[in-house]
Amino acid sequence: MIQLRCLKPLGLASLLVATSLVAAQAQDKPSWLHEGATLHTDGQSNDLVTAGLGADAMTSKPPPYADPEHPTAAELRRASIFARRSVGQGYGRLFGPAVDQETGKQFGDNGKIAGDEILAFEDDGSGKQNVAMLLQIPQNLSTERRCLIAIPVTGSSSLYRDIVDHGYWGLRHRCAVVYTDKGHGNGFHLLEPNTVNELDGRMVPASEAGKSAHFRADLDDAARQEFLAKWPHRVAFKAAHSKQNPERDWGVNVLHAVQFAFFELAKRDPSFTRDKTIVIATGSSNGGGAVLYAAEKDTSHLLDGVVAREPQVQLKPDDRAVVKYGSVERRGTGRTLLDYFSFGNLYQPCAVLAVADIPLKDRVPYAANRCQSLHDKGLLKADTVEGQAKESLERMHAYGWDPETDIGHAFGYFVAPDATATKYINNHGRFDVRDRICGYSYAATNPEGRPIAVPAAQAAQNFAIAPGGAPAGLIDVVNDNDPTGPRRSWLSASPSTGRQDFNLDGAMCIRDLVVGKSAEAQRVQAGVNEFVGSAKLNNLPTIIVHGRSDDRVPVSFSSRPFVALNNLTDGAASQLRYIEVTNAEHFGTDLPGFDTRMVPLVLYHLRALDLMWAHLTEKGNLPPSQVVRTTPRGGEAGKAPPLTLSNVPPISMTPAEGDVISVKNGTVTIPN
Repeated sequence: MIQLRCLKPLGLASLLVATSLVAAQAQDKPSWLHEGATLHTDGQSNDLVTAGLGADAMTSKPPPYADPEHPTAAELRRASIFARRSVGQGYGRLFGPAVDQETGKQFGDNGKIAGDEILAFEDDGSGKQNVAMLLQIPQNLSTERRCLIAIPVTGSSSLYRDIVDHGYWGLRHRCAVVYTDKGHGNGFHLLEPNTVNELDGRMVPASEAGKSAHFRADLDDAARQEFLAKWPHRVAFKAAHSKQNPERDWGVNVLHAVQFAFFELAKRDPSFTRDKTIVIATGSSNGGGAVLYAAEKDTSHLLDGVVAREPQVQLKPDDRAVVKYGSVERRGTGRTLLDYFSFGNLYQPCAVLAVADIPLKDRVPYAANRCQSLHDKGLLKADTVEGQAKESLERMHAYGWDPETDIGHAFGYFVAPDATATKYINNHGRFDVRDRICGYSYAATNPEGRPIAVPAAQAAQNFAIAPGGAPAGLIDVVNDNDPTGPRRSWLSASPSTGRQDFNLDGAMCIRDLVVGKSAEAQRVQAGVNEFVGSAKLNNLPTIIVHGRSDDRVPVSFSSRPFVALNNLTDGAASQLRYIEVTNAEHFGTDLPGFDTRMVPLVLYHLRALDLMWAHLTEKGNLPPSQVVRTTPRGGEAGKAPPLTLSNVPPISMTPAEGDVISVKNGTVTIPN
C-alpha cells in the first residue's frame, strides 16, 4: 500500500528509476557513510531507552560517574539519555516509555527495551561535516509490519536527547529508530588543551581523533596558539564554528539518516527494503524544521509521513501568504530565526518589566538598565522605566509576538539571550572561532564572569552536559569588549553605556548583521538564503503541532505562515494538518508559574504520531486542522495539582466549528 502511494504518480520511466534508486538505497553503502561502534543491550542492565536506569529514574537525580574526570563512553551515553521529567505534568502516568498511551496501563518493564545501537557519521572525506547518526534496532523489531522512524534531534543537542522525549514511541511500535544531529550537534573543541569529542562523547587529543572528531575547529596548531595567546581559555562549538552552515542540509541529513538505516537493516535482513517499510520522520524545534525541509527534498519518496512539533522552520518571502488571527492580519511568510531573535534580543529584557506575574522575572536583574540604555540609544521614546518596558512589549507585539507568549519572556531571555543569536550569526555567516563576531567569544567563567580554563570534570563530561552550545555548565558567552576586560556577557557592561545592561552594544551589533549592509551582514544574510524553505510538501501526509504560547519559536513566525504557504504550493491536494494547542510553550518546563498555567506539548506530539500511524497502517483519516483548547492545572505556583486527561483533551476528528483552522487561497484563519 505504501509503495503504491509513493509510486502512483510516476510514469513508466520514472517508475524504473525510482525502483532502482530505492533498491540501491537499501543495499549499497553510501560513499558518505562512516560506520562506528555497535552496542548490544540486554534490556535489563542496559537498554535502548533508559540506559539501564528505568523510566522511573527520570524523575530523580542524574546518574553519577565512578570517576567524574574520566567518564567512560557508557557513562556518557547514560548521562546523555537521562532527561529529568515531571510526574506533575503526566510523565509516568499519561505518557512516557513505560506507559501504554491507549490504555494508561504500565508495560511492566519500566520502559526498558533491548536491542542494538549503531553509531555512524556522514562526511565527504574532509572531516569537516561529520554529521553524527545513531540507529536503534529493537530486539523485537517487527517483520510483519516493517517500520522506521527518523528523528533529527532537537536544537543542537546530542543524538540521545530525544529518546526519552519521543524516540521511544518508535521502539514501542517495534520500529527501528534513526537519529541525526544534522551537522548541528554537541561537538566541542577545547582550544587550550586541544581536545575534542569522539563520536561516543569521550574527550581526546585532537591529534588522536583526526578526521573522526565530532568537531574540530578549522585552524592549525600555530594559529590556535596565536589565538590563545591573546584570548586564553576559549572554546569552539560545532553548532557555531563548523563554517558549514549546516542548516542548508538539514533536510538532506534526515534523508541520509534513512538511507543509513536501510543499509544497516538490509545487512541483517535483505528483505528489509523501502517498498516494504513505513517511514515516518518526526522531530521537535530544530528537528521539527528539519523534517519539514526533508519532506521538501524527498524526491525519491523515502518518507511516508511527517510529524513536526513546534518546528523552527524558515520560509522564502511570499506576500501571497496571509495569517488571520482574531483582529490581526499578517501578510507574508513570517520571519527568519535570526530576524526575530535579534529583535527580541534587544527588547525582551526590558519588556519583562511590563508583564505582570511573569515567572522568573527576578532572573533578569539588569532589565531596568537595558530599558535606560535603549532609551539613550534612541531605540525607545518613553522617559520612565515603566513606560520603556511597556513600549518594548508593544514593539515585540507589533513585530509578531502574540500576547499569549508574554509568559515566557523572562524565562526565554534567562535561558538563551545572546547565546542563540551569536551561535546562528557565526553559523550562517561561516565565521571562524577567531573572528569573535561583535566581540563575542565562548569560555568557562568564574563567579565574577572572567574567563578561566574549563574544569577537568566539565571538560570530560561536556558531551552530556551541553546542549550544543553556551550556556553549558561554566561555559558561557563572553563579551570581549567589556571596558574592564573580557567578562561573561550576562554580567558585562556595554562599552558605550558603561552600565550592566546585558551588553546592549553586542545585541545592536548582532541586529545590524541581520538587517544591515556590511560585508559581514551580507555573509550572514546569504547564509540564511541558502536554506529558507518553500513549504512544498508534495502532498505528503504531515501533522504540525505547536503551542500558542511558544515564546522561543512563536507560531506567528513559523507554523502559521508555513500552513498558508503550503496551501499555495500544494493546493487542495495538500495533506498537511495543523494542530495549535493553547496553554503550551516551547520548553515544556514545569517551573513555578509555568506548572499552573502551561500543559506539556509533548503529549500532543505523541498523539499526533498515533494519528499518523493509524493513517498509514489502517487508512485512518487525518484530523482536521484545529485549535485544541486545554485547561491549565491551576493551583499555587510550584504546587500545581497533577495533570489529568481532563486538562488535555484529545485532537478531535470532528472539532467544533469555533475550533477549526481554515485554509483557503493562501490564507490561514486561526480562531481565537
